[in-house]
Amino acid sequence: MKDELMAIIAENNNVVEISDKLMYNESLLKEISEYSQSPGNSERCGLSANTKPYFDKKGDTIYLLGDYKGGESDNSSHVEILNDAIENGLVKSASAINGKGLFLSLIANCSVNELGFDITSDSEIEEKEFLFNPDNGSFLITVDGENEEKFVDYIYNNGMEITLLGHVTRGELRMDELSFGYISDFKE
Repeated sequence: MKDELMAIIAENNNVVEISDKLMYNESLLKEISEYSQSPGNSERCGLSANTKPYFDKKGDTIYLLGDYKGGESDNSSHVEILNDAIENGLVKSASAINGKGLFLSLIANCSVNELGFDITSDSEIEEKEFLFNPDNGSFLITVDGENEEKFVDYIYNNGMEITLLGHVTRGELRMDELSFGYISDFKE
């Protein structure tokens, strides 16, 4: 399936067109539906089992942890620090982006509780590269408002890169002023 998805992404430059084509990809829809029914079966990439691998509630803040711009696919150096943050109750959800790209990781994380996202892109990176680069070793993290300042301080004090993406929403999938539809569009 990965080759099929990469072909769709390679053939198109407009991120909304890519999203529309992915929305009708039967293999992807099946994979997302299976994940939403059994998220515990997902690859944990060394992360503590004390956090969910999917978004929990509307209003939580979404962060990228790690160097997503450099295309570094090895995230092993971040796991210990992230697990400490999880054990200290600073993280609501955490999942690795490895091989999926940001957009598909966001979709998977939203699918379990039928939530959405509203994020801001990085003006230094082309939108397509930002959303669909599979060579990304970053982690997708959510934190609640109560622990956000402590989490950010902890990450900075440990010298890790962190990027504020946006927040979890009720079901619409948005980046900047673009809408990619609703999470229900990406489930069978």
